[in-house]
Amino acid sequence: MAVKRSAFTEAMKDDLYSYFWERYPQEESVWESLFEIVDSDSAYTQFTSAIGLGILLEKPEGETIQAEEPMESYTIICKNRTFARKVPFSYESVQDSKKGNLLQATVSTWGEAVVRTKETFYSNIFNKGTLTAGDDIFNNSITGVISDPSGDFIYDGLPFFDTVHPDRVGNTYSNIEASRSLTHTNLESTYLTYTSTNNRDERGNVFTLVPDVLLFNPALKFTAQVILNTSAIPGSQDNDVNVLSSIVEPQEWSYIDDTNAWFLGKRKMGLMATNREDVNLDFWQDEENLTYYARIICRYGGTPTNWRLKSQCLPTLQSVENNWVNCWEVHDMDNQQPSLDRNILEGSTTNFRFLTGKAEESNENTSAQLSIAA
Repeated sequence: MAVKRSAFTEAMKDDLYSYFWERYPQEESVWESLFEIVDSDSAYTQFTSAIGLGILLEKPEGETIQAEEPMESYTIICKNRTFARKVPFSYESVQDSKKGNLLQATVSTWGEAVVRTKETFYSNIFNKGTLTAGDDIFNNSITGVISDPSGDFIYDGLPFFDTVHPDRVGNTYSNIEASRSLTHTNLESTYLTYTSTNNRDERGNVFTLVPDVLLFNPALKFTAQVILNTSAIPGSQDNDVNVLSSIVEPQEWSYIDDTNAWFLGKRKMGLMATNREDVNLDFWQDEENLTYYARIICRYGGTPTNWRLKSQCLPTLQSVENNWVNCWEVHDMDNQQPSLDRNILEGSTTNFRFLTGKAEESNENTSAQLSIAA
């Protein structure tokens, strides 16, 4: 396709941005409150966390200081994916319409489409996190550039929500619970698991881990409000004090597929979202058939960096994720059987190094549907 650019197409391209931002939703999306957002300047971000010291040992007077070998944790890769869409306009439709009317009606809807696309992408890290076969959303490989050794799983080679997440000293932990609907008793049990069992770093050392949000589909809105926003225990005849009142913030998310699933976690910990390229709009003409095209592209990525910071429960499961000590509770799962983020658990890792891949990824996407290009 021979591309033709002219003063007309350049002027129309400038107009695209006005039409786009006019209707772009201003309120914060749910995913933005859950993920740590970092800027990226390359095809992928990679880091390996250092586990650091355990506790300091007392040194008796005159004796040698005891040495402790450094220990590396897991290598985490997060690739930037390309999301794009283009719309053709016939030569006649552009020439016969008032300048901007046709484009404005189309492009003004793209802002909402971008929001929906990001909400869908980031919520699927939760929705697909229990699949024992894994899912491509966790695969951060880029063909010919970098290979993600964990494939369709998170960095430890297991589903995001699993029953046997290992540390580096032989222990295993679960951040998913089956047969656990959202009730006062079940939330209390999950909270205790989150804060008292899964609060171990990769060396098995205790650290402080406290959730601050309960995530769920809107179908559980009123159930969550009764548990978290009443002064007495719901259903109690003794008027006992509700110890769970305001203990975490309720957060409904329409993009959580399972209407019974619920998650316990910590905002902006254990989940990383990368921002590679903000919205890029273009307008040009095919010199051969005179068709005009309007196009949108944006690039970003996301991945769990710590399973401990999220937990999932289902009326039939509980999960924990690093840095999101995943104590999200998940209730009804996919057909696949549940297996029982970039923040580093507090007290477990003190520093990490970033490696960035400078390989370029193609921005060209000829699909008329919103799509992903690795």
